[in-house]
Amino acid sequence: MDDIDGLITRVQSRTVCCVKDNDDIDSSHSMIPHGESTYDEKTQSVRSLDIQNENNANVVKFSEIERPIIMEESNQRSELDASPFVSEIFVKHPDEDSDKGDPLGGFLCTGSRSDGTFLHEFCSLQPDGILAKDLSVREKDILVRLNEKNTLGSLEYNHEGILELFRTLPTLKTISMETYNGKSETFTTVEFLLEGTKEEIIVKENSVMLTAQPPLVEALLYQRGNTSLAYQNGQLALCKSANFLTDCTHHFVVKKTLDEGFYNVYTFQVQKNKSKFLGLNGRKLEIIDGTDEAYIKSFQIEKIKRDSFLKPCGKDDMYVYYNKFKGIYEAVSRADALKDEGFGMIIIPTPCQP
Repeated sequence: MDDIDGLITRVQSRTVCCVKDNDDIDSSHSMIPHGESTYDEKTQSVRSLDIQNENNANVVKFSEIERPIIMEESNQRSELDASPFVSEIFVKHPDEDSDKGDPLGGFLCTGSRSDGTFLHEFCSLQPDGILAKDLSVREKDILVRLNEKNTLGSLEYNHEGILELFRTLPTLKTISMETYNGKSETFTTVEFLLEGTKEEIIVKENSVMLTAQPPLVEALLYQRGNTSLAYQNGQLALCKSANFLTDCTHHFVVKKTLDEGFYNVYTFQVQKNKSKFLGLNGRKLEIIDGTDEAYIKSFQIEKIKRDSFLKPCGKDDMYVYYNKFKGIYEAVSRADALKDEGFGMIIIPTPCQP
């Protein structure tokens, strides 16, 4: 255990494990609406109806904003697309007194995931607006993070909260925004500067830097045995190696995407043989062929204390843990997996490239 602690201390200053996400939040809260909206197809505008409490009385206030594009319905996104929480995105001009601000060229649509946490999507983007033209945001991109504030799966940042984050973005200071595009299954980070001219807010010339988030190459350690998962002779093994950070036998290419419910899911591709993946054969964790649809190859990750547990997608209450009696990793119930501490995994980024 001391060897593992020392290793984590050495690598944490230069790398960040990919499992630290808001998806680790377990909540039974539900989304509480702050208003309702209706769509007028003739005028192509969104009418927002806000119910506010003033002097112990409900006051109904209407506002109308143009929304030039109607979002198409789909089975997976119908709830988000039909959300009443749709508002144009503005940023406050530093030299103007108006609280409304200048438009960024798009709308924010807010819904909620099955756990009640908030989900924010860009919609009705104007081709010549800042979001689409300057920042390369695409229709239905999901907002993951804005200026180091985690927005995907957040209980803190509701619709009004995100609009306020955009409205109060600073000028001439680096802004960072991460988005997820479902079609390409890619996370993208854009860094940029805003500046105010006499007429409007613009993106400072040559300030935009786009970075697509590549898959990480990581090692999966079993801390009690000071061993890590390895690909040996076509099989999954637990082996000791003093050089596992640089020994590709112990490496997996970890790709993160969002599933249909907008939760983080991960696949673990064998670095030494890209046609192979970690997967479940029944309940046993094994090396499987990437084209074989009979096995589960996608996992969620839940971190509990020092352990990270792989949770096979479609098996809500199953956790992959190390069975010391069988000498294998297998999927068991949450209660069985958590009987003793230290039988999950520690996931550590390596310096290797995918």
